[in-house]
Amino acid sequence: MNTKKTVILMSLFCITIILAITGCKKDDDKNKLEESYFSVENGTFTNADIPEPSGSQSAPVIGSVYGNPSILEGGSNPISLQTSSSFKEVIVGVQGVKGYYTIPEAGSGKSLNETVLLILLFSQTLENDSFIIVIALRDAQGLISAHSTIQVTKIEAGTGRLQVSCSWDKFNDVDLHLVEPNGAEIYYSDDYSENGGELDVDSNADCDLDYINNENITYDDEAIIESGKYTVRVDFYSTCSVTTNTNFIVTTRYKGQIITPNTGTNPYSGSFTPSEEDGGGSGDGRQVMTFTIAPGKSDMTAERRIKFVYPKSAAEKKVKGSSRF
Repeated sequence: MNTKKTVILMSLFCITIILAITGCKKDDDKNKLEESYFSVENGTFTNADIPEPSGSQSAPVIGSVYGNPSILEGGSNPISLQTSSSFKEVIVGVQGVKGYYTIPEAGSGKSLNETVLLILLFSQTLENDSFIIVIALRDAQGLISAHSTIQVTKIEAGTGRLQVSCSWDKFNDVDLHLVEPNGAEIYYSDDYSENGGELDVDSNADCDLDYINNENITYDDEAIIESGKYTVRVDFYSTCSVTTNTNFIVTTRYKGQIITPNTGTNPYSGSFTPSEEDGGGSGDGRQVMTFTIAPGKSDMTAERRIKFVYPKSAAEKKVKGSSRF
């Protein structure tokens, strides 16, 4: 083999090795948590295993932690924790999955009872139907608390091209409302719009508890998504005898992406006091955001208008919480 051919082969070999190393590094740096599980609002991703507990009596201690055990693809989850320890940051990950998020201390780091500290935003393509969320605290000295865990299970719900979802943390009746640009309101009493928007998850209707604590409105590929302004409201229909505050989160996605709202925030996090129970219906509830689908971005062409067939008759519509009517 002549020198020229040897040089060419060696060059090709080196290029192959470099590409392989680069490809591996790219895969190693990939945030699998966000792609296949969730991201955390205001969280910073670290591509490493979740730190093990320090096992020291000086380490911070989590008194209690609570999150909704039922989750929706594309939805969210309010995680609240209580501690009397000082800490620097919260650590959140998934058991058995490399990578975790750190979230800086909120407030004083003392007695965070019933405070919504974490907002988890779930992927629209969850890798597993059930998995375990791991939560820990790290203090200024680097000591790690014992791990707390929450097992969550996916509830079947539509993601669609437009998805509005609400999750809350108590076993009571919270209602999600969406008003379309044409004025049609999707909620428990009118759960299917003529455009094809559907309330496909209506939880704890009239305190008939299913313990899902999620509501979801979705527009599938056959639905019409009008251009114009949409309004999202959340109503505290009933406490169902719960005497503490109810934390909730609302998330809106269009074509898989979090929408930037005109008013309010997305995701929106808030809470209801028991006194806000109102048994509300059409037009009721707290406005949490408005957003606009631009004319060029909606899928409501003249051809789709002509071809669209209202997919459900009144008799075929699902009846949920019928005792409320």
